[in-house]
Amino acid sequence: MTNSYYFKCICVLLLLCIEAIAQNASTPQPTTPDTQLRLGNDYLAKKDYSSAMIWFRKGAERNNPVAENNIGWLYENGFGAAKDYSEAMNWFRKAANQGYAEAQNNVGWLFQNGWGVKQDYGEAMTWYRKAADQGNMRASTNIGFLYNNGLGVKQDYFEAATWYQTAAEHGNVKAQVYLGRLHQSGLGVDQSYAEAMAWYTRAADKGADEAQIAIGYLYQQGLGLTQDYAKAMAWYRKAADQGNGQAESNIASLYEKGLGVPQDHSEAEIWYKKAAQHTGVLTVVQGGIRPPRVIYSPDPGYSEEASEAKFEGTCVLSLIVGTDGNARDIKVVRSLGKGLDEKAIDAIKTWKFEPGTKDGVPVATQIDIEVTFRLK
Repeated sequence: MTNSYYFKCICVLLLLCIEAIAQNASTPQPTTPDTQLRLGNDYLAKKDYSSAMIWFRKGAERNNPVAENNIGWLYENGFGAAKDYSEAMNWFRKAANQGYAEAQNNVGWLFQNGWGVKQDYGEAMTWYRKAADQGNMRASTNIGFLYNNGLGVKQDYFEAATWYQTAAEHGNVKAQVYLGRLHQSGLGVDQSYAEAMAWYTRAADKGADEAQIAIGYLYQQGLGLTQDYAKAMAWYRKAADQGNGQAESNIASLYEKGLGVPQDHSEAEIWYKKAAQHTGVLTVVQGGIRPPRVIYSPDPGYSEEASEAKFEGTCVLSLIVGTDGNARDIKVVRSLGKGLDEKAIDAIKTWKFEPGTKDGVPVATQIDIEVTFRLK
């Protein structure tokens, strides 16, 4: 009886295995580019990048431009494969040459940053225009950025505003922030704090930390609205919750001066230290001295040598911030090499600071700044 029961169990198990194999064999595997792309996107949503890469490659074998573009994105970000800008460019080009607008924008982005190719703003503009002609709003924003900063073209704020306006009206968050800045400064458009606030608000509602800081600044300075330090603090905190160093520095300044909150130098020092972790500006509040505060800090460029070597790291600069808010006597304290020290110095020369003060009087202040280079 025992043996009979054992035999029956084996039979049942065999039948179950045969049934499972039959079911697996009958499950249809994606065979069209669209279904392969869809499965790849499902894996991408689950952050299973290796599986996503497998299915995107299957779609790319059938010349699906979206799959090709997605492979490029994975290589650009180092997801599911080692980060490789050259390989990313190869895949972006394949998709771009089929007229896929998002890939055309991505080709332009790599040219703009000099990733995987020699930096070339003219080429970037060419590819951005191809994408923008098809209604790609990221490309329109990028074109505006090139005009805004005079990169590869003559600086033209009106032209920048025109491109930003198009993208902003279609919901592009960065374009909304950039357009707000132009309205705030009156560059290329009529100066209007109300218009700036309107655009900042649309971007802030989508969680843009740059817009949240800008709104906080308008409240702090009372620009176009009633000055309100408490509201400024509230907006700065929204951005600080996202790890924004500039917002953390602004919060520290409000605590230090007792604006909208009780004056608290210890709390100010805590926030300045938080900001230093994100901005690299290492400062301490003590002895009645308020350290300089960065108010304009364009990112440094990447040297061709470091870009080709995929080199990353941090250099430390010592400098004096004068009472005019400009950096001088810039020296390298800890070198990084491969041309990045020079890029860091060039960037710092363009930075603007709120001068340090002692007992409320502006004074020249020596500070150390960490400049970190990371390939994105």
